[in-house]
Amino acid sequence: MENELIRQQKKLTLFFRTLGIMLFGLVLAAGFVLGCILYNLRPEKSDLENRELTKFPKITADGFLSGDYTSGISTWYADTFPFRENMVKTEWSIQNAYGFRKDAISAVGEGDEVPDIEDILASMEAENTKEAATAKETQETFVPGNSETPAEQTETEQAGTEQTETAAPETEVVETVPESVDGEAMYNMNPQEAGAVNVKDLVGYCVYGFNRKAADQYAIHIGTVANALQDEARVFELLIPNNSAILLDDQTKAEWKLLDESQVIKYFKAMTWQQSQAVKYVDIYDKLMEHRDEYLYFKTDHHWTQLGAYYGYVRFCEEAGLTPHAITDYKLVDSGPFLGSYYKTNQYAQLAENPDNCYGYEPISTNEFSFYDRDAKQMRNGKLVRNMSEFDISLKYQGFIYGDTAYSEAHNPNLSDGSCCIVVKESFGNCFAPFLIDHYQTLIVIDYRYNTDSLIDLARNYDHPDIIFCNNLEAISDLYVMEQLGGICH
Repeated sequence: MENELIRQQKKLTLFFRTLGIMLFGLVLAAGFVLGCILYNLRPEKSDLENRELTKFPKITADGFLSGDYTSGISTWYADTFPFRENMVKTEWSIQNAYGFRKDAISAVGEGDEVPDIEDILASMEAENTKEAATAKETQETFVPGNSETPAEQTETEQAGTEQTETAAPETEVVETVPESVDGEAMYNMNPQEAGAVNVKDLVGYCVYGFNRKAADQYAIHIGTVANALQDEARVFELLIPNNSAILLDDQTKAEWKLLDESQVIKYFKAMTWQQSQAVKYVDIYDKLMEHRDEYLYFKTDHHWTQLGAYYGYVRFCEEAGLTPHAITDYKLVDSGPFLGSYYKTNQYAQLAENPDNCYGYEPISTNEFSFYDRDAKQMRNGKLVRNMSEFDISLKYQGFIYGDTAYSEAHNPNLSDGSCCIVVKESFGNCFAPFLIDHYQTLIVIDYRYNTDSLIDLARNYDHPDIIFCNNLEAISDLYVMEQLGGICH
C-alpha cells in the first residue's frame, strides 16, 4: 500500500513538472510570436529624448566571438520596446508627482581645465596694436564685396563700369536639385541636442564642460580656411556663450562647478590666432553681459533668442565696418508660447510652468530666401523669419531660416555691389543670419553638420566675401561635430 502511494506521488510530481515545462514553453513561444508581430512597432527615434534609439547590431565574426553582438541585441531590445514613449511619459509624470519644486539640480560641470594662455594673449595684443597703427597710417577701408581702394572705386565709377550680379555657386547640393518650389509646409529638422541642464527658479541652464581637443580642432579648421583665402576673403570668428555664463550669478556657477566661459573664449581666440592671424575675432561676451537683464536666452530651450542674436549682430557690424540697424527698425514677429529643447528632453514640470515667448525680427530689405529641403531633395522658397504661432508649441525656433538646413541663400534686391556673406553655423546661427541680408547682396548659410561641400571652393565663387563662423560653445564641444566641420574646411 505504501509503495502504491509513493508511485502515485511520483506520477503527480512528473505531471506537474511536465505541465510546468509545457506552460513555460508556451509562454516563450507566445513571446516570440508577439515580438515578431510587434517588431514593426518598435520605435527608431525618441521625440521626447530628442535622439536616435539603438540600432539592431550588425553581425561580425569579432563581435560574435567577443559577445558584443549578443550584448548589442539586448541593448537594442531594451531601448526600442513598443509604446516606449508612453511609458517614459508615465515615468516622468510619476517623478513630477512627488511635489512641485522651482529647481531641478542634477549635474555639475565636467570637462578639461582651460590652459594658461597669457603669453599668447600678450603676443596677440602686441600684434593687434601694430596692425592698428599700420591701418591708421594707410587709412585703408575694406568694402564688403569689393577689393578696390576708395580711389580705385572712384575711377571705376567715372568709367561707368557696372558690377553684375555674382552667379550662384555650383556646389554639389545646388547642382543636384530641381528648380525651386514654393512651400510654407513644416520642414522636418533634426534639432541639436540640448546637453546637460539644471533648472533654477523655473529657468533651464546649460551645464557646460570644456573639451580642449574639440576646441583645438575648431581653431585648426578656421585657420585652414583663413590661410587658404587670406587675400580672397575676410574670415570672422564669433563664439556664443551659454545662458549659464551670462545669466547665472557667480555663487551658483561655483556651486555647479562651471568654468569661466570668458576664459574659454579667450582660449579659442588664442588657438585660432596661432593657426592664422588673418582671422578677425568678434567678441560678444561683454556685449551680452551689458544686456543680461534683457530676454537674451530662452528659459526652456538651449538657444539664444533673436534679441540675443541681435547684439551679436551689432558686435559683428562693429568689427566688419558696417552700420547696424536699430532694433526698432525691424518688424516684430510674435510666434507665441514656446516650450523648447530643455523641456522636450527632460519634461521638467518647472519649465512647463514658465514657458517662453518666441519673438522674431523680420529683415528690412527682404524676407525671402531659398533652402535645401533634405527630405524632398530640392530647393524650396520660404521666409527668413516667419510666424510660427499656428505650429506646435515645441517647434517655434524653426521659424528662423526653417531650422537646420544644409544650404540656404537669400538675395538683397536693393544691392548690386557683388557683396556676399557666408555664415558657417550650427543651430545657434539660425536666428543670427537673417540680420545680415540687409548688408550684403547675397547671403549664404551653411550648416556643416549636413553639408559636405568645400567652403573654400564656395567662397571663391564670390568677390571677397565675408565668412562668419558663428557657433555656440556647447555645440562645438564634440569631436564628432568637429570632424563634420573639418569636412568642409579642407
